[in-house]
Amino acid sequence: MAWKEWSQLSEERRYLVDQALAYMDAKYDEKAKLIGESEEHGKHGTRGSGHYALGLLLRSEPGDIERACEVLHKIIDLQFDAPDEIYHGTFKSALESVDPPAGNYPWKSLGHGHAYFLAQTVEKITERLVSGIEGEQAKKEWADRLVTAVDEVLPPVWKSYDPNWREFISCIFAVILEHFAGKLPQQLLGRMEQSMIKAVTGSIERRLSDVVPMNSNIELMHTFIVHYYGTRLQRSDWLEHADREAEKLHARYAEFGSLSEFNTTTYYGVDLTVLGLWRQYGKTAAFKQLGHAMEKGLWANIADFYNPYIENLSGPFARAYEMEMTAHSSLGVMLYLALGNGYEHFTAINCETEHDIMIALVGVDVPEELLPQLAEHQGDRLVEQPFRELCERDQPDANTNLCTARAWIEKELMMGAMSGSKNTNGQLHPATIHWKTADGHKYDLRLIRREVGKHWNTHLRGVYYEAAVNERELEVEVQCGAAVDIEFYFEITGQGVDARGIAANRWTLPGLTLEVEAEAPAPVVQAFDNRLEIIYLVQAKKSLETPAAPNTMKFLLSRVQGKV
Repeated sequence: MAWKEWSQLSEERRYLVDQALAYMDAKYDEKAKLIGESEEHGKHGTRGSGHYALGLLLRSEPGDIERACEVLHKIIDLQFDAPDEIYHGTFKSALESVDPPAGNYPWKSLGHGHAYFLAQTVEKITERLVSGIEGEQAKKEWADRLVTAVDEVLPPVWKSYDPNWREFISCIFAVILEHFAGKLPQQLLGRMEQSMIKAVTGSIERRLSDVVPMNSNIELMHTFIVHYYGTRLQRSDWLEHADREAEKLHARYAEFGSLSEFNTTTYYGVDLTVLGLWRQYGKTAAFKQLGHAMEKGLWANIADFYNPYIENLSGPFARAYEMEMTAHSSLGVMLYLALGNGYEHFTAINCETEHDIMIALVGVDVPEELLPQLAEHQGDRLVEQPFRELCERDQPDANTNLCTARAWIEKELMMGAMSGSKNTNGQLHPATIHWKTADGHKYDLRLIRREVGKHWNTHLRGVYYEAAVNERELEVEVQCGAAVDIEFYFEITGQGVDARGIAANRWTLPGLTLEVEAEAPAPVVQAFDNRLEIIYLVQAKKSLETPAAPNTMKFLLSRVQGKV
């Protein structure tokens, strides 16, 4: 065991380390020198393996340091070294990932933020191509062929490479170098520093070009790694860049006391981890001070929207994968460190568990005055918070809309509503309800959308929501001018939800009855194990030459009086 680091860890932090290492030990593949992916079986991931190497160095039992070195060498082997390509300096997300196309995309010469216009052009060409084709299936096949052809020439972000792996892995390497450089062979240290030169260079080029915009969590990581490695490698140009970015990031935060990825359990977990890096490993007082202000404010945002009885964050969510706080997030781990023994259930294994080693090392810094709000329900309330979102697929310099997140929070129930968003991201959850019944069962409802036959977690243009909430009602207006058929659906999850309780004007659910007024097509109800989908189909208005007015639907969900 690395006794210096281990001795400084609290009982709760040691619990996290032991659990995460046991989880990753079981996933390690000796042949691949990497751990298996938690979400894509059969693949071996680089980011998770970096966290494993950090944990091995912390544990330092016989064989651990040697294994950590092998893992780190393997990760570096999987870094892209292609200075002219847009993916230079990032890492393959998995050993099995196919190399992206090369040599066809002079991206550095195409101007600031040009990727938006490139994507728009491909969409218009696709729409023009399929407009003269008969039959929906044939249209889809031709559209897919065109997109596939483009992707074989121009490296598609998120499909062929993940630019964020620069920042994630660079943060892991920073913690390793800070704590364990003395345990590593000089040859490996040299490789790590050369790798970080590539990664930071690529990260800065991405930031300055704005070709692939950075969401809050990546922006925080970007600023940290440029600051950290600028200090370590004595790069004054990097330090100047980091100082500018830190000031700009803090100024945007200070406008409303909120980040652009607002009220998101997944990304709040990353944000708090990275702000912990600012706090622990920042090299100047000014840098640490800016990070501390944002970390303190982020905890205030969390306390406002958190319900300790339901043990969840209320919606609406600017970005979310799940409605359950502990399902795709490290936020539960953060709350466990803040609240201590008795909250171990917040640390249940999920796809973010690999990050727990780093979280254990940086800890949490929750303002003392907020702890009562995190431990006990402090009274029913209506919460309202403005924030400026980032629409990463919209026109540069016009992609930061002013939004408002509102939530009604009482002990047994929470309702959330979003207004002002123009985001194309399917992770936007504009209308949500969480509740907990007297027998302890938890339920949730969310409004999401998907192109017919596809998943909800995609980008779609032409879909907008305006939602409002008070203590009795959740109201939402949906506008859809998309060029494809869209299913909007209320997904309801929890033990015993039954399609027989869904009528035209009333939804009778375990512990909650809603009166429903809907200006919308008649829905179709689909039932799954402990999950319902109430689906409203909006068909595209097929007009290439004359843009059609958007379809509009309105919903008013009113609680029938009575306790949950």
